[in-house]
Amino acid sequence: MNIVYGGSFNPPTKAHLNIITKLLDEFKNAKVILLPVGNDYKKSSLIDYKYRNEMLSLMIAPLKDKVTISYLEQQKGFKGTFHALNDLSKTYDDLYFVMGSDHLEQLKHWIEYQALLKTYPIIVMNRNHYMTQEHAEKLFKEEKHKFIFLEFNMDISSTMIRNNIEQHKKYLTEEVYAYIKKNNLYEG
Repeated sequence: MNIVYGGSFNPPTKAHLNIITKLLDEFKNAKVILLPVGNDYKKSSLIDYKYRNEMLSLMIAPLKDKVTISYLEQQKGFKGTFHALNDLSKTYDDLYFVMGSDHLEQLKHWIEYQALLKTYPIIVMNRNHYMTQEHAEKLFKEEKHKFIFLEFNMDISSTMIRNNIEQHKKYLTEEVYAYIKKNNLYEG
């Protein structure tokens, strides 16, 4: 089983790390493929891919035998999750996609979401009981899909960290915090 975990990781937080470790604990023989968005992804305050990738590498160093970083979206650009998973399926088999329950409601606005649902099982990290599995099943009752719900109760956002690094540095690993300070990231 290969679990694709996409995001901006801007910066990568202890919540991201805890999601990775929860996935590895829950699915014993799984590997996690981190898929950071490339620089062409239209999101405000997104810092350069190079920095986000290096911070991710520092964060996952202890897990490097079970976790890898894909450069796909930096090399090929953003074409949507479905296309990214199709590209990754040329290298990895048995792909699953992980997402937060807060993004599940917006999934119908994603590029080719129906093909994504039909083709790839989705592991839903249900943050703070945001959505029941029954509610998700009702939302997508017209679509072929497979959801696996996991509870995840850690309320940390990269946005709050970017807004005040010093106040929220406890939500970063020491290595990521040191890297941010050394490279003067998220200042001003």
